[in-house]
Amino acid sequence: MLEIEDIKISFGRFGMEGVNLSVASDDYFVLLGPSGAGKSVLLEIIAGLTSPDSGKIRLNGKELTQLPPHKRKVGLIFQHPAVFPHMSVLKNILYPMKGIPKDEKYAKAKALAAQMGIEHLLDSGTAKLSGGELQRVALARVLASEPDLLLLDEPLSAIDSNLRVELRGLLRSLNKRGLPVLHVTHDYEEAISLATTLAVIENGKIIQQGRPEEVFAKPACEFIAAFAGEHNFFKAKINGGKISPLHFPEIIITGPEGIADGNAYVLIRSRHVVLTNQNPQLSTLNNFYGPVISVNPLRDGFEVEVGGSMPFFARITRESLEKLSIYPGKNLWACFKASSVEVIY
Repeated sequence: MLEIEDIKISFGRFGMEGVNLSVASDDYFVLLGPSGAGKSVLLEIIAGLTSPDSGKIRLNGKELTQLPPHKRKVGLIFQHPAVFPHMSVLKNILYPMKGIPKDEKYAKAKALAAQMGIEHLLDSGTAKLSGGELQRVALARVLASEPDLLLLDEPLSAIDSNLRVELRGLLRSLNKRGLPVLHVTHDYEEAISLATTLAVIENGKIIQQGRPEEVFAKPACEFIAAFAGEHNFFKAKINGGKISPLHFPEIIITGPEGIADGNAYVLIRSRHVVLTNQNPQLSTLNNFYGPVISVNPLRDGFEVEVGGSMPFFARITRESLEKLSIYPGKNLWACFKASSVEVIY
């Protein structure tokens, strides 16, 4: 198990403070966050490439904080794999194996190459390998050092989309064989398909953590809401059951019964927003009138943005788009029930 306790570091305009998280021995832990949030810095601290100002790092109960990188039993793979260009694939894999009989080293290298699907490339140089092949070489070389933890910094972002699916399966299988993984990515499908645990980092702080379905179901920040494809997410002030968005104080939204007064985040899922040409005149709905700002195609329909005093987004089918004759500039009602308003404190 990896345990990170109260990590703090500051340099230039960037600061990280009070970072705490743990990666269980069977975890595939995915770390999400916008650019500059501190994801890569945290991986470098764990690997020993960067020293924190304070805090502790433990792996399987052993204190790592002051140890040099080569004594940490941690493998780190970057977005652009670092392989030795002057060595063959075989020699790259052999490189970390020290103090092992020659026959055993070669047998181990061949077994790792077979596991990575690159045994046919063992005698090849690395200069002409594809991005996916280079990542497999890098993985094999890291695994040759028998790490207790695998750190991945955007490992699939520079790889062709067809190969990503294969490499996801490979990474998943490594984890299922008992190797804990801490993986940084910006890819929603990657996070959903791989993560057993998900954490969100923003401005150097972990702001949300849990199972992927929990995090995406109840996002605690605009970044993760947008990541889940939800744009009706905003900060608001609640008074007497009435919700007033901080950036649109003139708007009043009726929320579900029993919500407490105070500041909170509000999420209205776009699939719960109904579009209509006629004012529905229903007291159970929040009704907002305005022009269509944009119509964007989705995998399973369209996302329509309705402006006015405050923009709202709705997801609709092609049939509804055509039936309502929706186009940019047309005025529509965007409506949603009070019970559809999710309040996150």
